[in-house]
Amino acid sequence: MKKGLLYAILASVLWAIVNPFIKQGLSYDFTPMNFAGLRFTIVGIILFVYTWHKGMWTEIKQHGKLFANLILINMFLGYTAFYFGVDFVSGAISSIIMGMTPLINVLLAHLIASNDKLNPYKIISLIVSLAGLLLIVGMGSNGEPLDWKGIGGIVLLLLSIIFQGYSAISVSEDKGKVNPIFLNAVQMFFGGLLIYVVGLSTEGYHSFIGKPAGFYISLGILVFISVFAFSFWFIALQSKGAKVSDINMCRLINPVLGAILSWTMLAGEHPTFSTVAGMIIIVSSLIIYFKGEEIVKKLRR
Repeated sequence: MKKGLLYAILASVLWAIVNPFIKQGLSYDFTPMNFAGLRFTIVGIILFVYTWHKGMWTEIKQHGKLFANLILINMFLGYTAFYFGVDFVSGAISSIIMGMTPLINVLLAHLIASNDKLNPYKIISLIVSLAGLLLIVGMGSNGEPLDWKGIGGIVLLLLSIIFQGYSAISVSEDKGKVNPIFLNAVQMFFGGLLIYVVGLSTEGYHSFIGKPAGFYISLGILVFISVFAFSFWFIALQSKGAKVSDINMCRLINPVLGAILSWTMLAGEHPTFSTVAGMIIIVSSLIIYFKGEEIVKKLRR
């Protein structure tokens, strides 16, 4: 279990820094699905070169349901919703909303997973986290109420969490059946290619040749993150004794580090009372999740 938590923390640190670079990449006259498809297809090619082995096509057919889940639900639906959501709201707010991933996945695990049920402290944690989310949803990055585009962006980010949480449970339930890095290679290549093709038909072709250096720096960093973060995450989910809910709690790192990076890197983004207060409330909910029972015992003494 310790090994699983270590890999989950490493993946979470890497994921925490993606949002500012996505915003930066999209700022160079590029569209969400074109950018996401390009990024993930490149990652898939890199990982395929590393994991290529005899009989891999037979392996893909043998575990077709798992791969289809990852390609269609996790990659296509999850990341299409994620990229449009990030494009519709500020980098800081998208980082904080994605920080809700652990809490939403705890609820999903309770409903779907066979050995991962809620207890009173987890339920209280979910309620507290919801209060933090409502506080964040109420305000934009400038402290003004969000417009319909901003609200739509938050809804898309929440859908992204649900799609990817369902896929994470599927990976966890199939422990040891498929090499986690090969899992990542297949989902990235085919999922990225699907996103890119749909992007071409809905957004048109956007050339990635001759862009400013900042575009390629952003793309390169995102490719690096995807190569390692998803592989680490699948290793964590497939670790012996690992529970989806406990592994997901490591993503507590995301809202804090991601929001700080957005405020530091992106022009026009700065902390407000609502976003900081929402972040503190969400962090408090995770403390209740891990230490609620222990805190109550100390108070009773």
